[in-house]
Amino acid sequence: MPVAETSFSQLGKDEIRKRFDRIYEKLYGRTYRDSAVEFINFKVRASLPERLLRFPKAKRTGRILKEAVKGSRPAYSGIAGKFIPFTVYDRYKLFPDAAFKGLPSLRSGESTVIVGEDASVKVDAYGFLWIDLKTAHSARPKAQGKKK
Repeated sequence: MPVAETSFSQLGKDEIRKRFDRIYEKLYGRTYRDSAVEFINFKVRASLPERLLRFPKAKRTGRILKEAVKGSRPAYSGIAGKFIPFTVYDRYKLFPDAAFKGLPSLRSGESTVIVGEDASVKVDAYGFLWIDLKTAHSARPKAQGKKK
């Protein structure tokens, strides 16, 4: 039974019973006014005013990309079809407008992002990574074999 009032507690017991009987009779053609009414479940819909998210701009933690390099590690390359060395960057030391191509592995405390050699990465003003992937055909190793 829908209740449009802002507070369910504002309705009296008799009013709730009257609404229930009205809906029950409409659905089933009769009602049992002497029977107790038991509520089995409630559906509540609530909302808050909409607020747009505002992200803080990332702080500049470095000046050159080399400062963010932690080392290198092997990772699988779908293009090469084997494990090759990837440069490991500390994700927290990347700064706005940092950009690079090639074989980065970006590590943070929460995750690791491995970017293939056919892609490029740019860090935006908020610290988000934008990864530009090249066309799908460049990600497949070329078939090898002899022509007849």
